[in-house]
This record gives sequence, C-alpha cells and structure tokens, in this order.
Amino acid sequence: METQRLWQAMQLRRDAYVWMQFNSAANGDAVLIVAAVYAVWILFAVVFSLGGLPFLAKGEFAISGFISLFISGAFGWLLGSGAVYAINTFIFENRVNFGAIVPITGYAHAPLILVPVVARLGFPVGAALIFIGIWSAAMMVTGFQSNLDMTQERAIGAALAAMFVWLLLVGIPGF
Repeated sequence: METQRLWQAMQLRRDAYVWMQFNSAANGDAVLIVAAVYAVWILFAVVFSLGGLPFLAKGEFAISGFISLFISGAFGWLLGSGAVYAINTFIFENRVNFGAIVPITGYAHAPLILVPVVARLGFPVGAALIFIGIWSAAMMVTGFQSNLDMTQERAIGAALAAMFVWLLLVGIPGF
C-alpha cells in the first residue's frame, strides 16, 4: 500500500486522487484501508472493552457482530460508491466508470480509524464523529472534483449520498 498517497489524500491533496485515477493498485489499497478501519475498531473494542459498538454484547465479544460489522461496512462502502455512480449517471447525466469511484470512497474511510481512538481517550464521540464525517466527505469531494470532473455542489451532494448509504448500513444493528 502506498501510505504516502493515503497521507496525501487525507490532506486533501489533488495529487493523490490523480494517482488513483491512473493506477489500478488504488482499488486494492482502498480494500486494505476499509478492512484496516474495521479491524482497528474490533481490536480496540476487544482490548479496551469499548461499549456501543455492534460486536460487543454487554462487554463480551460477539462473533456475529464482528462479521456483521465487516459485511455491513463493506456493503456500505460499495453501495455508497454505487449511489455516487447512480447519481452521476441518472441525475447528473454524466457517464463515469464505477472503478473510478471505488478508490475515492475507500480512501475516504481512513479518518474513520480514529473513532475508537476518540472513544478510548474519553472525548465526546458524537462531536468527533461530526468532525471525522466532514473530513471523510471532504476527501470524497476532492476526489470527485479531481477525477470525475464534478462541480463542488454536485461533489458535495454525491459525497453526502455515499455517507448516508454507509451510515444506513453500518448503523443498522444486526445487518
């Protein structure tokens, strides 16, 4: 994985998104980023017994919740990418390649790795989630503008749609 590109993407630097557009390894890196986010969530939950996460039932590790989180997170990521594709194709009437959307939304998962860290440090998770959500959306907006030639307004709408789909799937307990 190109950690330099991840760091650039998190800094909202256009170079990282241009690299994603022309490098087929970006899709694999996006898969690793998404998997790493949920692995860290699980690690923190198990090691520190964090409450409020779907794979902990009264402080006990639940395999079904662990599997559910990975599945709902992965589906949320892919369906969020599909929402962006559908919005581009059917609403904005701009034909794009689905493969160009997937790494952008995958890389935008990176700030979510901070959720269990914030919970462990005792900071208000709700406030942190708002900041982390804005950061993830900004990463998507930068990527959509750079790689999909979207206006800022359309990129913001597409990013919010992707986040809504992800939140819907990850937030549904037992999905």
